[in-house]
Amino acid sequence: MCHVVDWLALGVSIISLIISFIAKNKSSDMQAGSIEMEIRTMITNAKNRFADLGLQLENNPNSETLKKAVNSALEEVCNAYNEACAKYLDGKVDKRRFKKNYINEIKNIVTAESTKNKFIPPQTNYHATVSVYNKWHNLEE
Repeated sequence: MCHVVDWLALGVSIISLIISFIAKNKSSDMQAGSIEMEIRTMITNAKNRFADLGLQLENNPNSETLKKAVNSALEEVCNAYNEACAKYLDGKVDKRRFKKNYINEIKNIVTAESTKNKFIPPQTNYHATVSVYNKWHNLEE
C-alpha cells in the first residue's frame, strides 16, 4: 500500500511539473505577443507623428518650429526602431517573426539618404538597430 501511495505522489508531482511547464511557456508566448504589439504601436505612432509634421512643414516651409518638430519626430522614429531591435537582441520577441516583419523597414531606415548618417558607428546612438541590420545584411559578420 505504501508503494502505491508513493507512486501516486510521484505521478501527481510529474503531472504538476508538466502543467507548470506548459503554463510557463504559454505565459511566455503571451508576453512576447504583447511586446510585439507594443513595438508595432510604438513604431506606427512615431511614423504617423513624423508624417503629420512633415505635411504641416510642406504647408509652412519657413517655420523653424515645425522644422525642429520634424527633426524631433524623426529621432522618435529612430528611437522606436532601436527599442524594437534591443528587444529582438534581448530575445523578448519571436526572432523569426520579428525579422520577417521588420527586415525591410530596418534596411530602409538604415540606408535612406535622410537617415543613414544617424546609423554610422561608432558615434551612432542607435547601436541596437545597427547591430540587427549588420546581423541580417552584412555577410562578413
